[in-house]
Amino acid sequence: MRATEALGRAMGGLLSPIAGEGSLLRRARLFHPDGVLFRADVRPLAREGAAGELAQRLAGPALVRLSSAWWRHEKELPDALGIAVRFCGRAPTAMSVEVSARDQDLLFATFQHIWSLPFAPLTTNVHDYLANEYHAILPFYVLGLGRVKFRLVPARQRETRGSRRERLERAVAAGNAVLRLEVTQAGALGARLRSPEQILRMSRWEAVALIDLEERSLVDQEALSFTPFHAGRGIMPVGPFQMLRAATYAASRAGRKVASIEGSS
Repeated sequence: MRATEALGRAMGGLLSPIAGEGSLLRRARLFHPDGVLFRADVRPLAREGAAGELAQRLAGPALVRLSSAWWRHEKELPDALGIAVRFCGRAPTAMSVEVSARDQDLLFATFQHIWSLPFAPLTTNVHDYLANEYHAILPFYVLGLGRVKFRLVPARQRETRGSRRERLERAVAAGNAVLRLEVTQAGALGARLRSPEQILRMSRWEAVALIDLEERSLVDQEALSFTPFHAGRGIMPVGPFQMLRAATYAASRAGRKVASIEGSS
């Protein structure tokens, strides 16, 4: 582990009490507390090279959770939106909160860089889940591709009636709720590019797979925990900010568990 990643883990440890206490007080996830969950099918698009191999690894069943970052109860107020995807190692009929060794989680939000987070409520269309691009924000390492970033690009809809959940559910029912997973190279911090070709390659997005939302899932969202450290398909989180997530996500889960126990007692 690099020194910067070790520092990220240490910082996460310092911040974890805040994440745990915040989830306990909120009795839900500190961020993205309420969401809607769907079963999905992942179909490969890339056919060749390392991207094609990745697409084949991701093919199959998935769980997709769409949510607002801060507001609860479907309030369509200025905010960021998020999508969490679990590429499942089990058959669709066996999906549960139990994580298998082949499960892979990727988390996305409607902003591209950490520094752009404060502007996300101004640039996000909170009235339509399928009217935004979603970025994984932080880098990952994939064998054969190196250090990469991911994004989701939904198929645009012309639907304008109803709430964002109603629009989404109509798109799912019509078979039009499709998310395109794309990948691009992410240069290491401070790395020097040697040629214009490298710059072009690092700015080009390549389609990997289609994620087709099929129907609502009955999996218990409160017991379901997404984390980029579920990396069963070989997409490994890297960098200090990714490492910061390890302790904070665990603390948030613990806070939710305590809240659940208190609520049932």
